[in-house]
Amino acid sequence: MEFDKEKINRYYDGSESFEEERYLAELFDDDRQTNKLKSHLAGQFAEIPVDEDIEGKDFDQLLYKVHYTINARAKFSKPSRFIRTARLALSLAGGLLIPLVIFMGLKMQADKARDLETLVEINAPAWTRARFVLPDGTTGWLNSNSSIAYTGNFQNEREIALTGEAYFDVAKDPQRPFIVTTPEIRARVLGTRFNLASYGNEKTIEIVLEEGKLEFSTIDGQKAYILKPNDLVTYNRSNREFETTLVQAQKYTAWTSGKLVFRNDPIDVVARRLARWYNVDVELKAGRFEDLRWRATFVDDNLEEVLSALKRSLHVDYRIEKSSMNPDNTYPRKKIILTVKPN
Repeated sequence: MEFDKEKINRYYDGSESFEEERYLAELFDDDRQTNKLKSHLAGQFAEIPVDEDIEGKDFDQLLYKVHYTINARAKFSKPSRFIRTARLALSLAGGLLIPLVIFMGLKMQADKARDLETLVEINAPAWTRARFVLPDGTTGWLNSNSSIAYTGNFQNEREIALTGEAYFDVAKDPQRPFIVTTPEIRARVLGTRFNLASYGNEKTIEIVLEEGKLEFSTIDGQKAYILKPNDLVTYNRSNREFETTLVQAQKYTAWTSGKLVFRNDPIDVVARRLARWYNVDVELKAGRFEDLRWRATFVDDNLEEVLSALKRSLHVDYRIEKSSMNPDNTYPRKKIILTVKPN
């Protein structure tokens, strides 16, 4: 795909057509364009004037204002060039996120008369990570294809709904537990650090506790488990059973710093985490995978580099299936087929 700055700029200034909308969607799905896209967005930020003294600013609160302003419904009928630039760049992981928060916090004003019933949503699209700060001071990260939603500004309760995967560093408040829900489970804490993965296309939900104490239960409250640090609880959606394993919690939270870490992991776990990380489908096909385990660490490696390393390390091979555009002009996720090499 050709990198077309003019189409991107037309999207920024609000004069886009269906062609630009479609081009931007395809561009965000093209891993080869990541560096060019980040560089171009960085240039857009450089054009935004900052005329306030940033010293002494409370950037946690600024970030909350950014998220509230962007995500509160029915705020803008036609986004400005700045809002469009920010909306695109907020979905990018890495170094652009902090400058974006600063610029947006300085240039945008949240509505002072906030409606406590307003639904606020924060999203991380495919192949991205997004840092968030909640109104109570809780911080965290959203992984690829994930989102959180909450109502109001946490004055009465601290409860959010999660889709996908998120890491939470929960601000302590003994009077108000922090609650994370999915359609199947509920996690309740007072102040702790934990990672919760609940992707709709996976058979299990995983929660790992890094620090503190956490109560993990089914949404109806019939089954519950109290986690201790380094506990991994896997909830099977089919039989509604828990399985507990002692792990290195940092392995499951390394994604927040851009690292993909495997520590003697079974190949089915490797496949599931590769699928999340690179927004692809991974299928284990042909051969005995039961005894295969992998130890590796990756930082900023693309999918084929990781697959090549897997092929060199273990007795496996891989194939990337070709895909074509769907009738609705969208592209399906890439599919990776892993097979055990014949002896």
